Amino acid sequence: MARRMRARGREVPMIRRAFAAAVVLLLSTAGALACSCGPPNPKRAAAEAEVLFEGSVVDQRIGVDLAGKPAAVIRVQVSRMVRGHRPDSGIVVLYSAPHPAACGVDYRGGFTGRFGARMHTGGLYTSACTQFNLNLDPARR
Repeated sequence: MARRMRARGREVPMIRRAFAAAVVLLLSTAGALACSCGPPNPKRAAAEAEVLFEGSVVDQRIGVDLAGKPAAVIRVQVSRMVRGHRPDSGIVVLYSAPHPAACGVDYRGGFTGRFGARMHTGGLYTSACTQFNLNLDPARR
C-alpha cells in the first residue's frame, strides 16, 4: 500500500509536466506564417525603394538567395531605370520570400510594371510590404 501511494505521488507531477509541455507545444504552433502588412502606398514605397525601375517579369522560380536561404528568384527585363543603375545585361534579379504568406511576391503569371527594391546582403530584395503593383499598360504610354 505504501508503494502504491509513493507511485501515485510521482505520477501527479509527471502528469502536470506532460500537460504543461502539451500547452507549450500547442501555443508554439500559433506563430504560423502570415503576412501582416496591407498593400503599400505607391508614393511611399517609391520613396523608400533604393532601386526603382520599370520592366517585365521574365522568370520566377523558387531557389536560394545570396545568404543561402529559400527564396523566390525573380528575373526582370528592365525597360527604364527610375532610380539606380541599369545592369549591362538589362536583367535585374530580385529576391523575395518564397511564399505570399511570408509576404513574398508572386509574379509567376507575368507582370509588367514598376518595381521597387532594397539592397540586402549584396542583392535586391522586395516583398509584399514594399512592392507596389503599378501596372503599366503599353496602350497608355
